[in-house]
Amino acid sequence: MLRLRIAIAFAATLVSASLAPAQITLDADFDSGSLCLFASTACDDNGVASSVSGNIVTLVGRDNFNAGNWKWVYFRASGVAGQTVQFRIGDDFTTGSSNLNNHAMVYSYDQQTWHFFDNNQRQASLDRYSFSNNTAFTQEEVYVAYGLPYPASRVDDKVSAWSASPYVAPLGSGFGSMVIGQSPGGVDDIGRTIAGRSLYGFEITDATSTAAKQKIVLLGGTHANETVANWTLEGLVDFLVSDDLRAAQLRQRADFYVYPMSNPDGRSAGMNRTTVQEQGVDPNRVWDSASNYNGQTDIRTVGQSMRFDTGGDIDYFVDFHSTVNKNEAPYHFGYLQGSMSSSPFWQAVLDREPELITLGASLVDFTGAKFGRDELGAEVSFTFETQFMPGENTDRYLTLGENFGLAWWDTLVDHGDFNFDGVIDAADYLILAANAETDLSGLSPLEAYAAGDLDGDGRNSIEDFLQFKGVYVSLHGAAAFAAIVQGVPEPSVFCSLSAIFVLLTVARPAARPETIGPPRSPRHPDLRR
Repeated sequence: MLRLRIAIAFAATLVSASLAPAQITLDADFDSGSLCLFASTACDDNGVASSVSGNIVTLVGRDNFNAGNWKWVYFRASGVAGQTVQFRIGDDFTTGSSNLNNHAMVYSYDQQTWHFFDNNQRQASLDRYSFSNNTAFTQEEVYVAYGLPYPASRVDDKVSAWSASPYVAPLGSGFGSMVIGQSPGGVDDIGRTIAGRSLYGFEITDATSTAAKQKIVLLGGTHANETVANWTLEGLVDFLVSDDLRAAQLRQRADFYVYPMSNPDGRSAGMNRTTVQEQGVDPNRVWDSASNYNGQTDIRTVGQSMRFDTGGDIDYFVDFHSTVNKNEAPYHFGYLQGSMSSSPFWQAVLDREPELITLGASLVDFTGAKFGRDELGAEVSFTFETQFMPGENTDRYLTLGENFGLAWWDTLVDHGDFNFDGVIDAADYLILAANAETDLSGLSPLEAYAAGDLDGDGRNSIEDFLQFKGVYVSLHGAAAFAAIVQGVPEPSVFCSLSAIFVLLTVARPAARPETIGPPRSPRHPDLRR
């Protein structure tokens, strides 16, 4: 009987132990990870490390570049399955504790799909920011971050995928490779050795096009913790290399020079803002060839490549950055100097993204935007700032990037220039007429367009005619359009309909050119400052 009681007691102990919550452990030793896990002067709380007590996790962020303040947190918590965890971190946040008031932290089980925490609250009286979920975690490990991470390794993967496109090519500075140099690596603020990484640059264009082209430079990843900027740039590049007809047309009219990550060391190390090589220097204040880029190897490599690849004569330069909640700009915004804010391209961006905000820029410091204007000769050069916005996930930033591409399509592409010679004239109408009422579904989108498929439905039809008429009339007038319709020689298939077309020219109002393609949202003038 005694043995039975002992056995029962032992079994009960085992059951009790198996039901007890696992001890939560923390780790941040991975790409872009950032957290103080041991006492260090790199921590923002007098060298105190992060700690765990039951289901309460007290976090301490690194204060590199911003003494006493943190700005980026990204870590893995293990042993959380079945637990409702309360996370806490001091509200000593760079740019001010109040910037945490409307923030929301994110979590993921696979580092791919991200979710916002249910409860996010700054407790000013306790100098604390807390976040948690209403329900328990469902897996043993969870990744937690201040914002949507974009690790340095993702750039490696995306460049590898983009390079498979026939419209992506190495730049001259890469000598046949997408790699234009190597970052220096080094030892970060908490003593970890950070290996150097590849610095990338590549061109997106249609090499078969003989039309005059605009030169556009795209830069990302200068600040280590500004991750959603790279999601926006990724969405733009994904569009530019896609089979979308509008992307194909745009590649006919523009050369895009892409430098996706100018500070991979800082991103890999999870730095707040800066590089590993120069941890006390803002890398967006050293874009200056005369000062040798302040000796920063990665910035110098990218800057020299941009000068060499473009010849210092470009049309547009956009430097993609991220920021936090700003009182003067409660949404994503562009810093544009003077008349640049009225450029057709930026106005097209605002047409497609009416809630974006315009702020003035001085271009005094040696920022990427100043470099674009002064050393690359850009007529329009600016910084675009995305913000970590609660509820806006990676798909939102990818779409935002695509809309940048569509804004260039709005600005640079002549809708109806079927022979790609840069003008819309009678020669384009002859192409439209020669292929009237033709099934073009077996052709690529660009080939179908070149045969008169203006609306992208796989046919050259009356709808294409009406859209072309709208464009032509807006450029040359109704009488000029009637003249080219009547002047098409017999026995063109279109000529049997020419009388109807002339009637339509007189009877129907011209379609607005901007109705070609997907509809755009109305602009909100009160948001364009």
